[in-house]
Amino acid sequence: ALAVTVVLLFHGGIGWMSGGYLGVSVFFTLSGFLITSLMLHEHGSTGGVAVGAFYTRRARRLLPASLFCLAAISVMAWAGWFRGVDGLRRDVWGAMFQVFNWVRLAAGGEGGYGALMQANSGFRSPVEHYWSLAIEEQFYWIWPLVFLGLMVVVRRLRTRPVAVIGGLTVLAAVAAPLIAAVWGPDVAYWATPARISEILFGALAAAWVMGRDLSPRLQWLAP
Repeated sequence: ALAVTVVLLFHGGIGWMSGGYLGVSVFFTLSGFLITSLMLHEHGSTGGVAVGAFYTRRARRLLPASLFCLAAISVMAWAGWFRGVDGLRRDVWGAMFQVFNWVRLAAGGEGGYGALMQANSGFRSPVEHYWSLAIEEQFYWIWPLVFLGLMVVVRRLRTRPVAVIGGLTVLAAVAAPLIAAVWGPDVAYWATPARISEILFGALAAAWVMGRDLSPRLQWLAP
């Protein structure tokens, strides 16, 4: 709830909440934690992850509200709303296919990070919020497969999930500033590879708090 509040205040143009966009990073980390916790529990119980069932659950949870919102925006646009928004059709298609962050990145100066920071008090695209949802959805598509691969590594190396997920998280965290240095702030803000470490920190936390990943002296930390 706190993360939602600070993001809303930021987009509302509240001057002292200029860092409110960081609430999105909190969403990413919480998402990684929750999804990975479910996978670890399932893998611990069954020895695998039902990938098809995972995708179905994600679709049932996210698509109805997402598509309803896009349909409402499309009807409003047809009725004459949002005439001052350039590229709205492009934005809606990008949001529908869960690639809106890449659409925004491709927009360059029109929709880049700098434009977002300068225009946080003004109205932009009605689907602006879909950029973070797109990153999460892209993560949901690849993470079950990556997770299963990591569990194979865990089994072959006879190590623990927290070690393997931790290694992947470190690599992603190192890559993020390198991406910013090489390709600039727009890519660092909008591109999925630059933001994936924020989700993986949540995944790492999930692996850490799982009781079977903790030494007996630390099991009291597990929920």
